[in-house]
Amino acid sequence: MLTNSDIEVLIQEGIRLPFAIENYPSRGQTAVQELYQTNQGKFFLKRVSERNHEECQVDVESGTLAEREFWACGFAKAIGLFVPPMWLIDKMTTVQVWLECPDGKSFKKSTGKMEFFAKNVFECAVFDWVTGQIDRHDANYLYDYTKKLIIPVDSAHGFLRYEGALPDYLHLFEVGESGKLNRKIISEIKMKLDKISDAEFKDIVQLRGDDELNAALLRKKRLFQVKSVKDVLNLYRSKK
Repeated sequence: MLTNSDIEVLIQEGIRLPFAIENYPSRGQTAVQELYQTNQGKFFLKRVSERNHEECQVDVESGTLAEREFWACGFAKAIGLFVPPMWLIDKMTTVQVWLECPDGKSFKKSTGKMEFFAKNVFECAVFDWVTGQIDRHDANYLYDYTKKLIIPVDSAHGFLRYEGALPDYLHLFEVGESGKLNRKIISEIKMKLDKISDAEFKDIVQLRGDDELNAALLRKKRLFQVKSVKDVLNLYRSKK
């Protein structure tokens, strides 16, 4: 497994590649976004800015955007949900393995129709629910068009006090696959999630604010009886 030091050396010795952001103006909120070709593959470096925290109303004292994304990656790994491997270089900087997959926006508009599996949608949705994602729009998940799977990326806007916004892919599934909403899902990922204790969760998600941590633990508890995509949708839309 590559260490932080390994990653820093790879980037220093790598070739910086062109990285288009003009079609995604919101990405300009971060101070630095760079893509490098190395002898170990491509790596995406992101260093967030103070402005990014201010505009997104993120409590830096509890956890920076970079830390929150790293914790979300660690949580995904703990439950067995695939996300690109990530390293936290410092409190403001992450480096992530770059995958050659289009994002939801690109795939819907230029590559063809996405096909979703109910189990994959369910597993991504329970991950996004527990981590409280508020920014899972169609450019913040990748789509593996070979395996037809959703891959969450850019999970930095999570672990806030309030519940997350409905993920783009979940809305699409509700509209396009209504007949599968009530299907009971047998998910190894959900089983692993249910077995994670509060102490284990705190060890993975090292929030420094009790309010945000307690909110995440409450979301986790509310997920216990969820068995279908419809159940997850009901959580998002609950006024309780």
